[in-house]
Amino acid sequence: MDDPGASRRLFRIPLPETTATSPRTRGRPPSLTDQDVVDAALELTDEIGFDNLSMRALARSLDVPTMTVYSYVESKEALLNLVVGHLLRRIRIPEANEGPWDVRLRSVMRDARRVIGAHPGVSSKLGDNGTEEGARLAGAVLEILQEAGFDAGAAAMCFATLYTFMTGQIDLDFLADPAFGQSRTTLSEATKSAQVSRDELFEFGFDVFLEGLRAKLGPT
Repeated sequence: MDDPGASRRLFRIPLPETTATSPRTRGRPPSLTDQDVVDAALELTDEIGFDNLSMRALARSLDVPTMTVYSYVESKEALLNLVVGHLLRRIRIPEANEGPWDVRLRSVMRDARRVIGAHPGVSSKLGDNGTEEGARLAGAVLEILQEAGFDAGAAAMCFATLYTFMTGQIDLDFLADPAFGQSRTTLSEATKSAQVSRDELFEFGFDVFLEGLRAKLGPT
């Protein structure tokens, strides 16, 4: 039942990143980088969601023929791998000497919320595929949890719970942010009397999560 590799199987391998090239010019053979493709895909995803993103729309955004896009990413699944890999690469893993396990775990989660929360259309897809960068992130979190005192199986369960908390938090941030045109009143009304920000709600929720972990660990 204990399978510490379960969380890693949420991730597959992204396409390799290429080096930067000069800007594209109309009338010349198109020359793109992975970053060009990722930036255009993220911009469209922010506007219409990843489910509604097509390779044809991506090609129009890049001002290239559709077949050119397919020469960089062979399918929409490969595009998702590429985008997720680039995003997760931006999440910093603190070094072992940067504080106790709970401090480092909070640092990872804050950075993950910042990076992924900037593109909420992608957050719902994190569990649908996998990337090398996702495996790196999962492995780092599992290592922190095992350092705290959890065995491999319990660390995997904690990771799954933490993953659920983070994706739910990002979705709530998205619904509560008028900038994304998805403002909802239910959560605002429920938390109005507390007069706290979304950041404060996140910190409170993560405090509760950490207290639960410490209770599971018992006296040390």
